[in-house]
Amino acid sequence: MTRRALLALCLGAVLAAPALAQPPPRRWDQLSPEERARAWDNYRRYQKLPPERQQFLEKRYQRYQQLPPDERQRLRQNYDQYERQAPDQRRQFNQKYKRWKQEKK
Repeated sequence: MTRRALLALCLGAVLAAPALAQPPPRRWDQLSPEERARAWDNYRRYQKLPPERQQFLEKRYQRYQQLPPDERQRLRQNYDQYERQAPDQRRQFNQKYKRWKQEKK
């Protein structure tokens, strides 16, 4: 598996990882069928991205890896909370976030 494929798998794992301390990465044969499907989907999406977007994601992931464990845990908890929201709540959150980003510019 190439470095980029591994990175795509890791990006997916970061977003799906529990908020507890991270165990060592699991081998492909240790993943459930659902996790494998999600990893392949992530990999295919990543491969379709333009090179500059791939580089952006790689740098973002490297910055994430350099964060202290408690900050990574906070980010995972926030993402888990976002994932549990109903579609309407998520849509409202995304609208508010877009407005906030525009005001920040």
